[in-house]
Amino acid sequence: MARKARKRTPNRGGMAFGRNLMVLGALPLGLGGYCAIMGALTLNWPRATAAITSAETIRQTTNAENRGAGGGQEGWNTFRVLYTYRVGERDYVAGGVEPYDLGMQNSASAGNMRVLHPPGSSAKIVHDPRNPEIAYLKPGPSSAALAFTAIGLIMSLSGFWARRKATEGLGEMNAEGTTERIERA
Repeated sequence: MARKARKRTPNRGGMAFGRNLMVLGALPLGLGGYCAIMGALTLNWPRATAAITSAETIRQTTNAENRGAGGGQEGWNTFRVLYTYRVGERDYVAGGVEPYDLGMQNSASAGNMRVLHPPGSSAKIVHDPRNPEIAYLKPGPSSAALAFTAIGLIMSLSGFWARRKATEGLGEMNAEGTTERIERA
C-alpha cells in the first residue's frame, strides 16, 4: 500500500528561524571569508630572511571552579615575537605572526612557535611588496579566520536546511492537532 501524499502547510515560525540563522551565519562567514582570502594572498608576497630578536610564549590561566564538576585551572598560550629583516637597503622590525588573525591565536600553535623560533635564530618571513613594514612569520589564512568561516558556513547551511524543512511543513510539533495527523502504517 502506498502512502497517500498530502500537502503540508509551511511552518512560518520554522521558516523565520531558518532565515534568522542564515542571516546571523552570514556575519562570521563574511568576516572569516574576507580574512581567509586576504591571508591567502600573503602566500604570494615576497620572502625575506629575518633574525628573531625576541620570542616569548605567555601562558595565561584562569580558575575554572564554576565550570563542570572538576575545577582547577584553564589556560591558553599567546606567542609574541619581534624580528628584523632587510628589504632593499633598509632594515625593518616587525612582530606579525599570522595575517588577519583578528587578535586571536591558536593556543597549540602558539605553544610550539617558541620552540620553532627561539631568539637568535633566523626564519623566512613574508612582507607586503607595497609596504615592507607589514610582515608575517606564518603566511596564509589564519586559524581564527578559518574558524570564523567554518562557523558561519555551518550556521548558514543549518538555517537553509531548517527553512527548507519548514517549507515542507515539518517542525509543527506543538501545533493544534499535530498528533492526529500522523498516519498509522
